[in-house]
Amino acid sequence: MAEHDLSPDPVRAAVEFLVEALAGAVPPDEVNGRLAPRLTARGDVGRMLGGSPRLATFREHRPVIEQVEIRRAWSARAAVRTGPALWELDVDVEPVPPHRVSSFQPRRVPDDAVAWSTIGPTLRSTGDDDISRRLAEAADTLHLAGLTAGIAVRGEVVYDGQFGVADLASRERLRPESVFRVGSVTKTITALAVLALAHRGAIDLDAPVGRYLPEPAPPGPGGEPTVGDLLVHRGGLPKDMPAQGLRRAWAPGERAEYSNVGYDLLGIVIEQVAGAPYATFCRDHVLVPYGLTHATMQDPGSPAPADVTGYRVAAGRLSPAPAAVATYPAAGGMTASNTDLLTLAGLLTRAEDPVVREALARTTPAGPGVRFAAGGFAVLDRPSGPILWRGGATDGFTAEIVAALDGSGTVVLLASKSPPEGLREVALGLLEHLPAKR
Repeated sequence: MAEHDLSPDPVRAAVEFLVEALAGAVPPDEVNGRLAPRLTARGDVGRMLGGSPRLATFREHRPVIEQVEIRRAWSARAAVRTGPALWELDVDVEPVPPHRVSSFQPRRVPDDAVAWSTIGPTLRSTGDDDISRRLAEAADTLHLAGLTAGIAVRGEVVYDGQFGVADLASRERLRPESVFRVGSVTKTITALAVLALAHRGAIDLDAPVGRYLPEPAPPGPGGEPTVGDLLVHRGGLPKDMPAQGLRRAWAPGERAEYSNVGYDLLGIVIEQVAGAPYATFCRDHVLVPYGLTHATMQDPGSPAPADVTGYRVAAGRLSPAPAAVATYPAAGGMTASNTDLLTLAGLLTRAEDPVVREALARTTPAGPGVRFAAGGFAVLDRPSGPILWRGGATDGFTAEIVAALDGSGTVVLLASKSPPEGLREVALGLLEHLPAKR
């Protein structure tokens, strides 16, 4: 294991530093000093890294970095051996000095995981058209056991394709209506439910969120966030629940910071105002009216049904992901088909519905060329015109929706794989090269 800061490359140095931190060889205070505020806002990450039972093998065996792959600017993936265990470690680094770690994710490779090199050839397919060839290549390169793709041009579906299988054990074929877990695509349904209540006058988007909660809003600096603040991720809340309890890290409106917690609070707001369970209200007032016929919201205590098996991919090996209950149902507990998401994208880009118009009207800057919108999605401002983007990632699954806001083209991809690498770029590339959009 390298001494930290041994590498002159900030990304490689970050990998080496994190491996040392996971091994308990770096004091907790020093760990926190090397992490971006969005990570330290969750709690004492330094002590968590050095004392996590899940990561105990890093402390019990001398970690060895077997490989570091620079995946893109300021991002790396490392293979780390700790005794008999193999880990994959993803690391992202801030591009400006002091190059603090902005995100990291260690994943242990299960002992019974199957190498893609033995699975891929049995799933590999080619198409007769350019789109199918692109998607088949992506499925192989990204190690996707299953992939469905839907493309629409000016509201008309022009492509519907499936690659791989719904389950590796049974070899069941994928169908256009195959239901996947779609992770944070759920946020768009939650947002539309909140906006529907606001359209009826039951919620004031500019009112403090605490007005609609059964308990006081999370404490923190500045005034109380509004419902509208939570819709565009500027409520001052961290992404996930900190270990020491929920507290706002920033003043509302100070910065846009993506927050699962904020959307889970919006799910509580829906229940309090509507007087009905979150999943029931979303079904009756969003899914059914808008024609998302295969989509289901998570009920308390049980996962929404899916008929595709998700797979964790680490170090080129696949293992099935459990059908777990989403930690934040209103932020990531939905399942849906490719057809459902094409319908949703069409609804959003047509903007004929007053609720949808409100979803598009409220935006806040979230980085260069990116805005968070009140509809639970992002708007990418490109020279060719604004693009709606909504990704979703949950254990074993990745979803991507990209659509030109003028309605000229939409691409939806659903894959039975986590982590969610590369699929967004595939979707944007397909959207950019749709012949009918030129």
